[in-house]
Amino acid sequence: MGPVDFLILAAVAAAAVAALVFIFKNGGFAGGCGGDCAHCASRCSRADQPDKKD
Repeated sequence: MGPVDFLILAAVAAAAVAALVFIFKNGGFAGGCGGDCAHCASRCSRADQPDKKD
């Protein structure tokens, strides 16, 4: 394994670690939007509005 191969492997490993950190900081694999971004966006836009209490 030459130095170029090592640099490519290190870059791929760093990208994988960065992706995992991003996923876990944003609700994990099962949390968050669950793949339904339109539903999640509507929920987030409603979160800015205060709850109305009668």
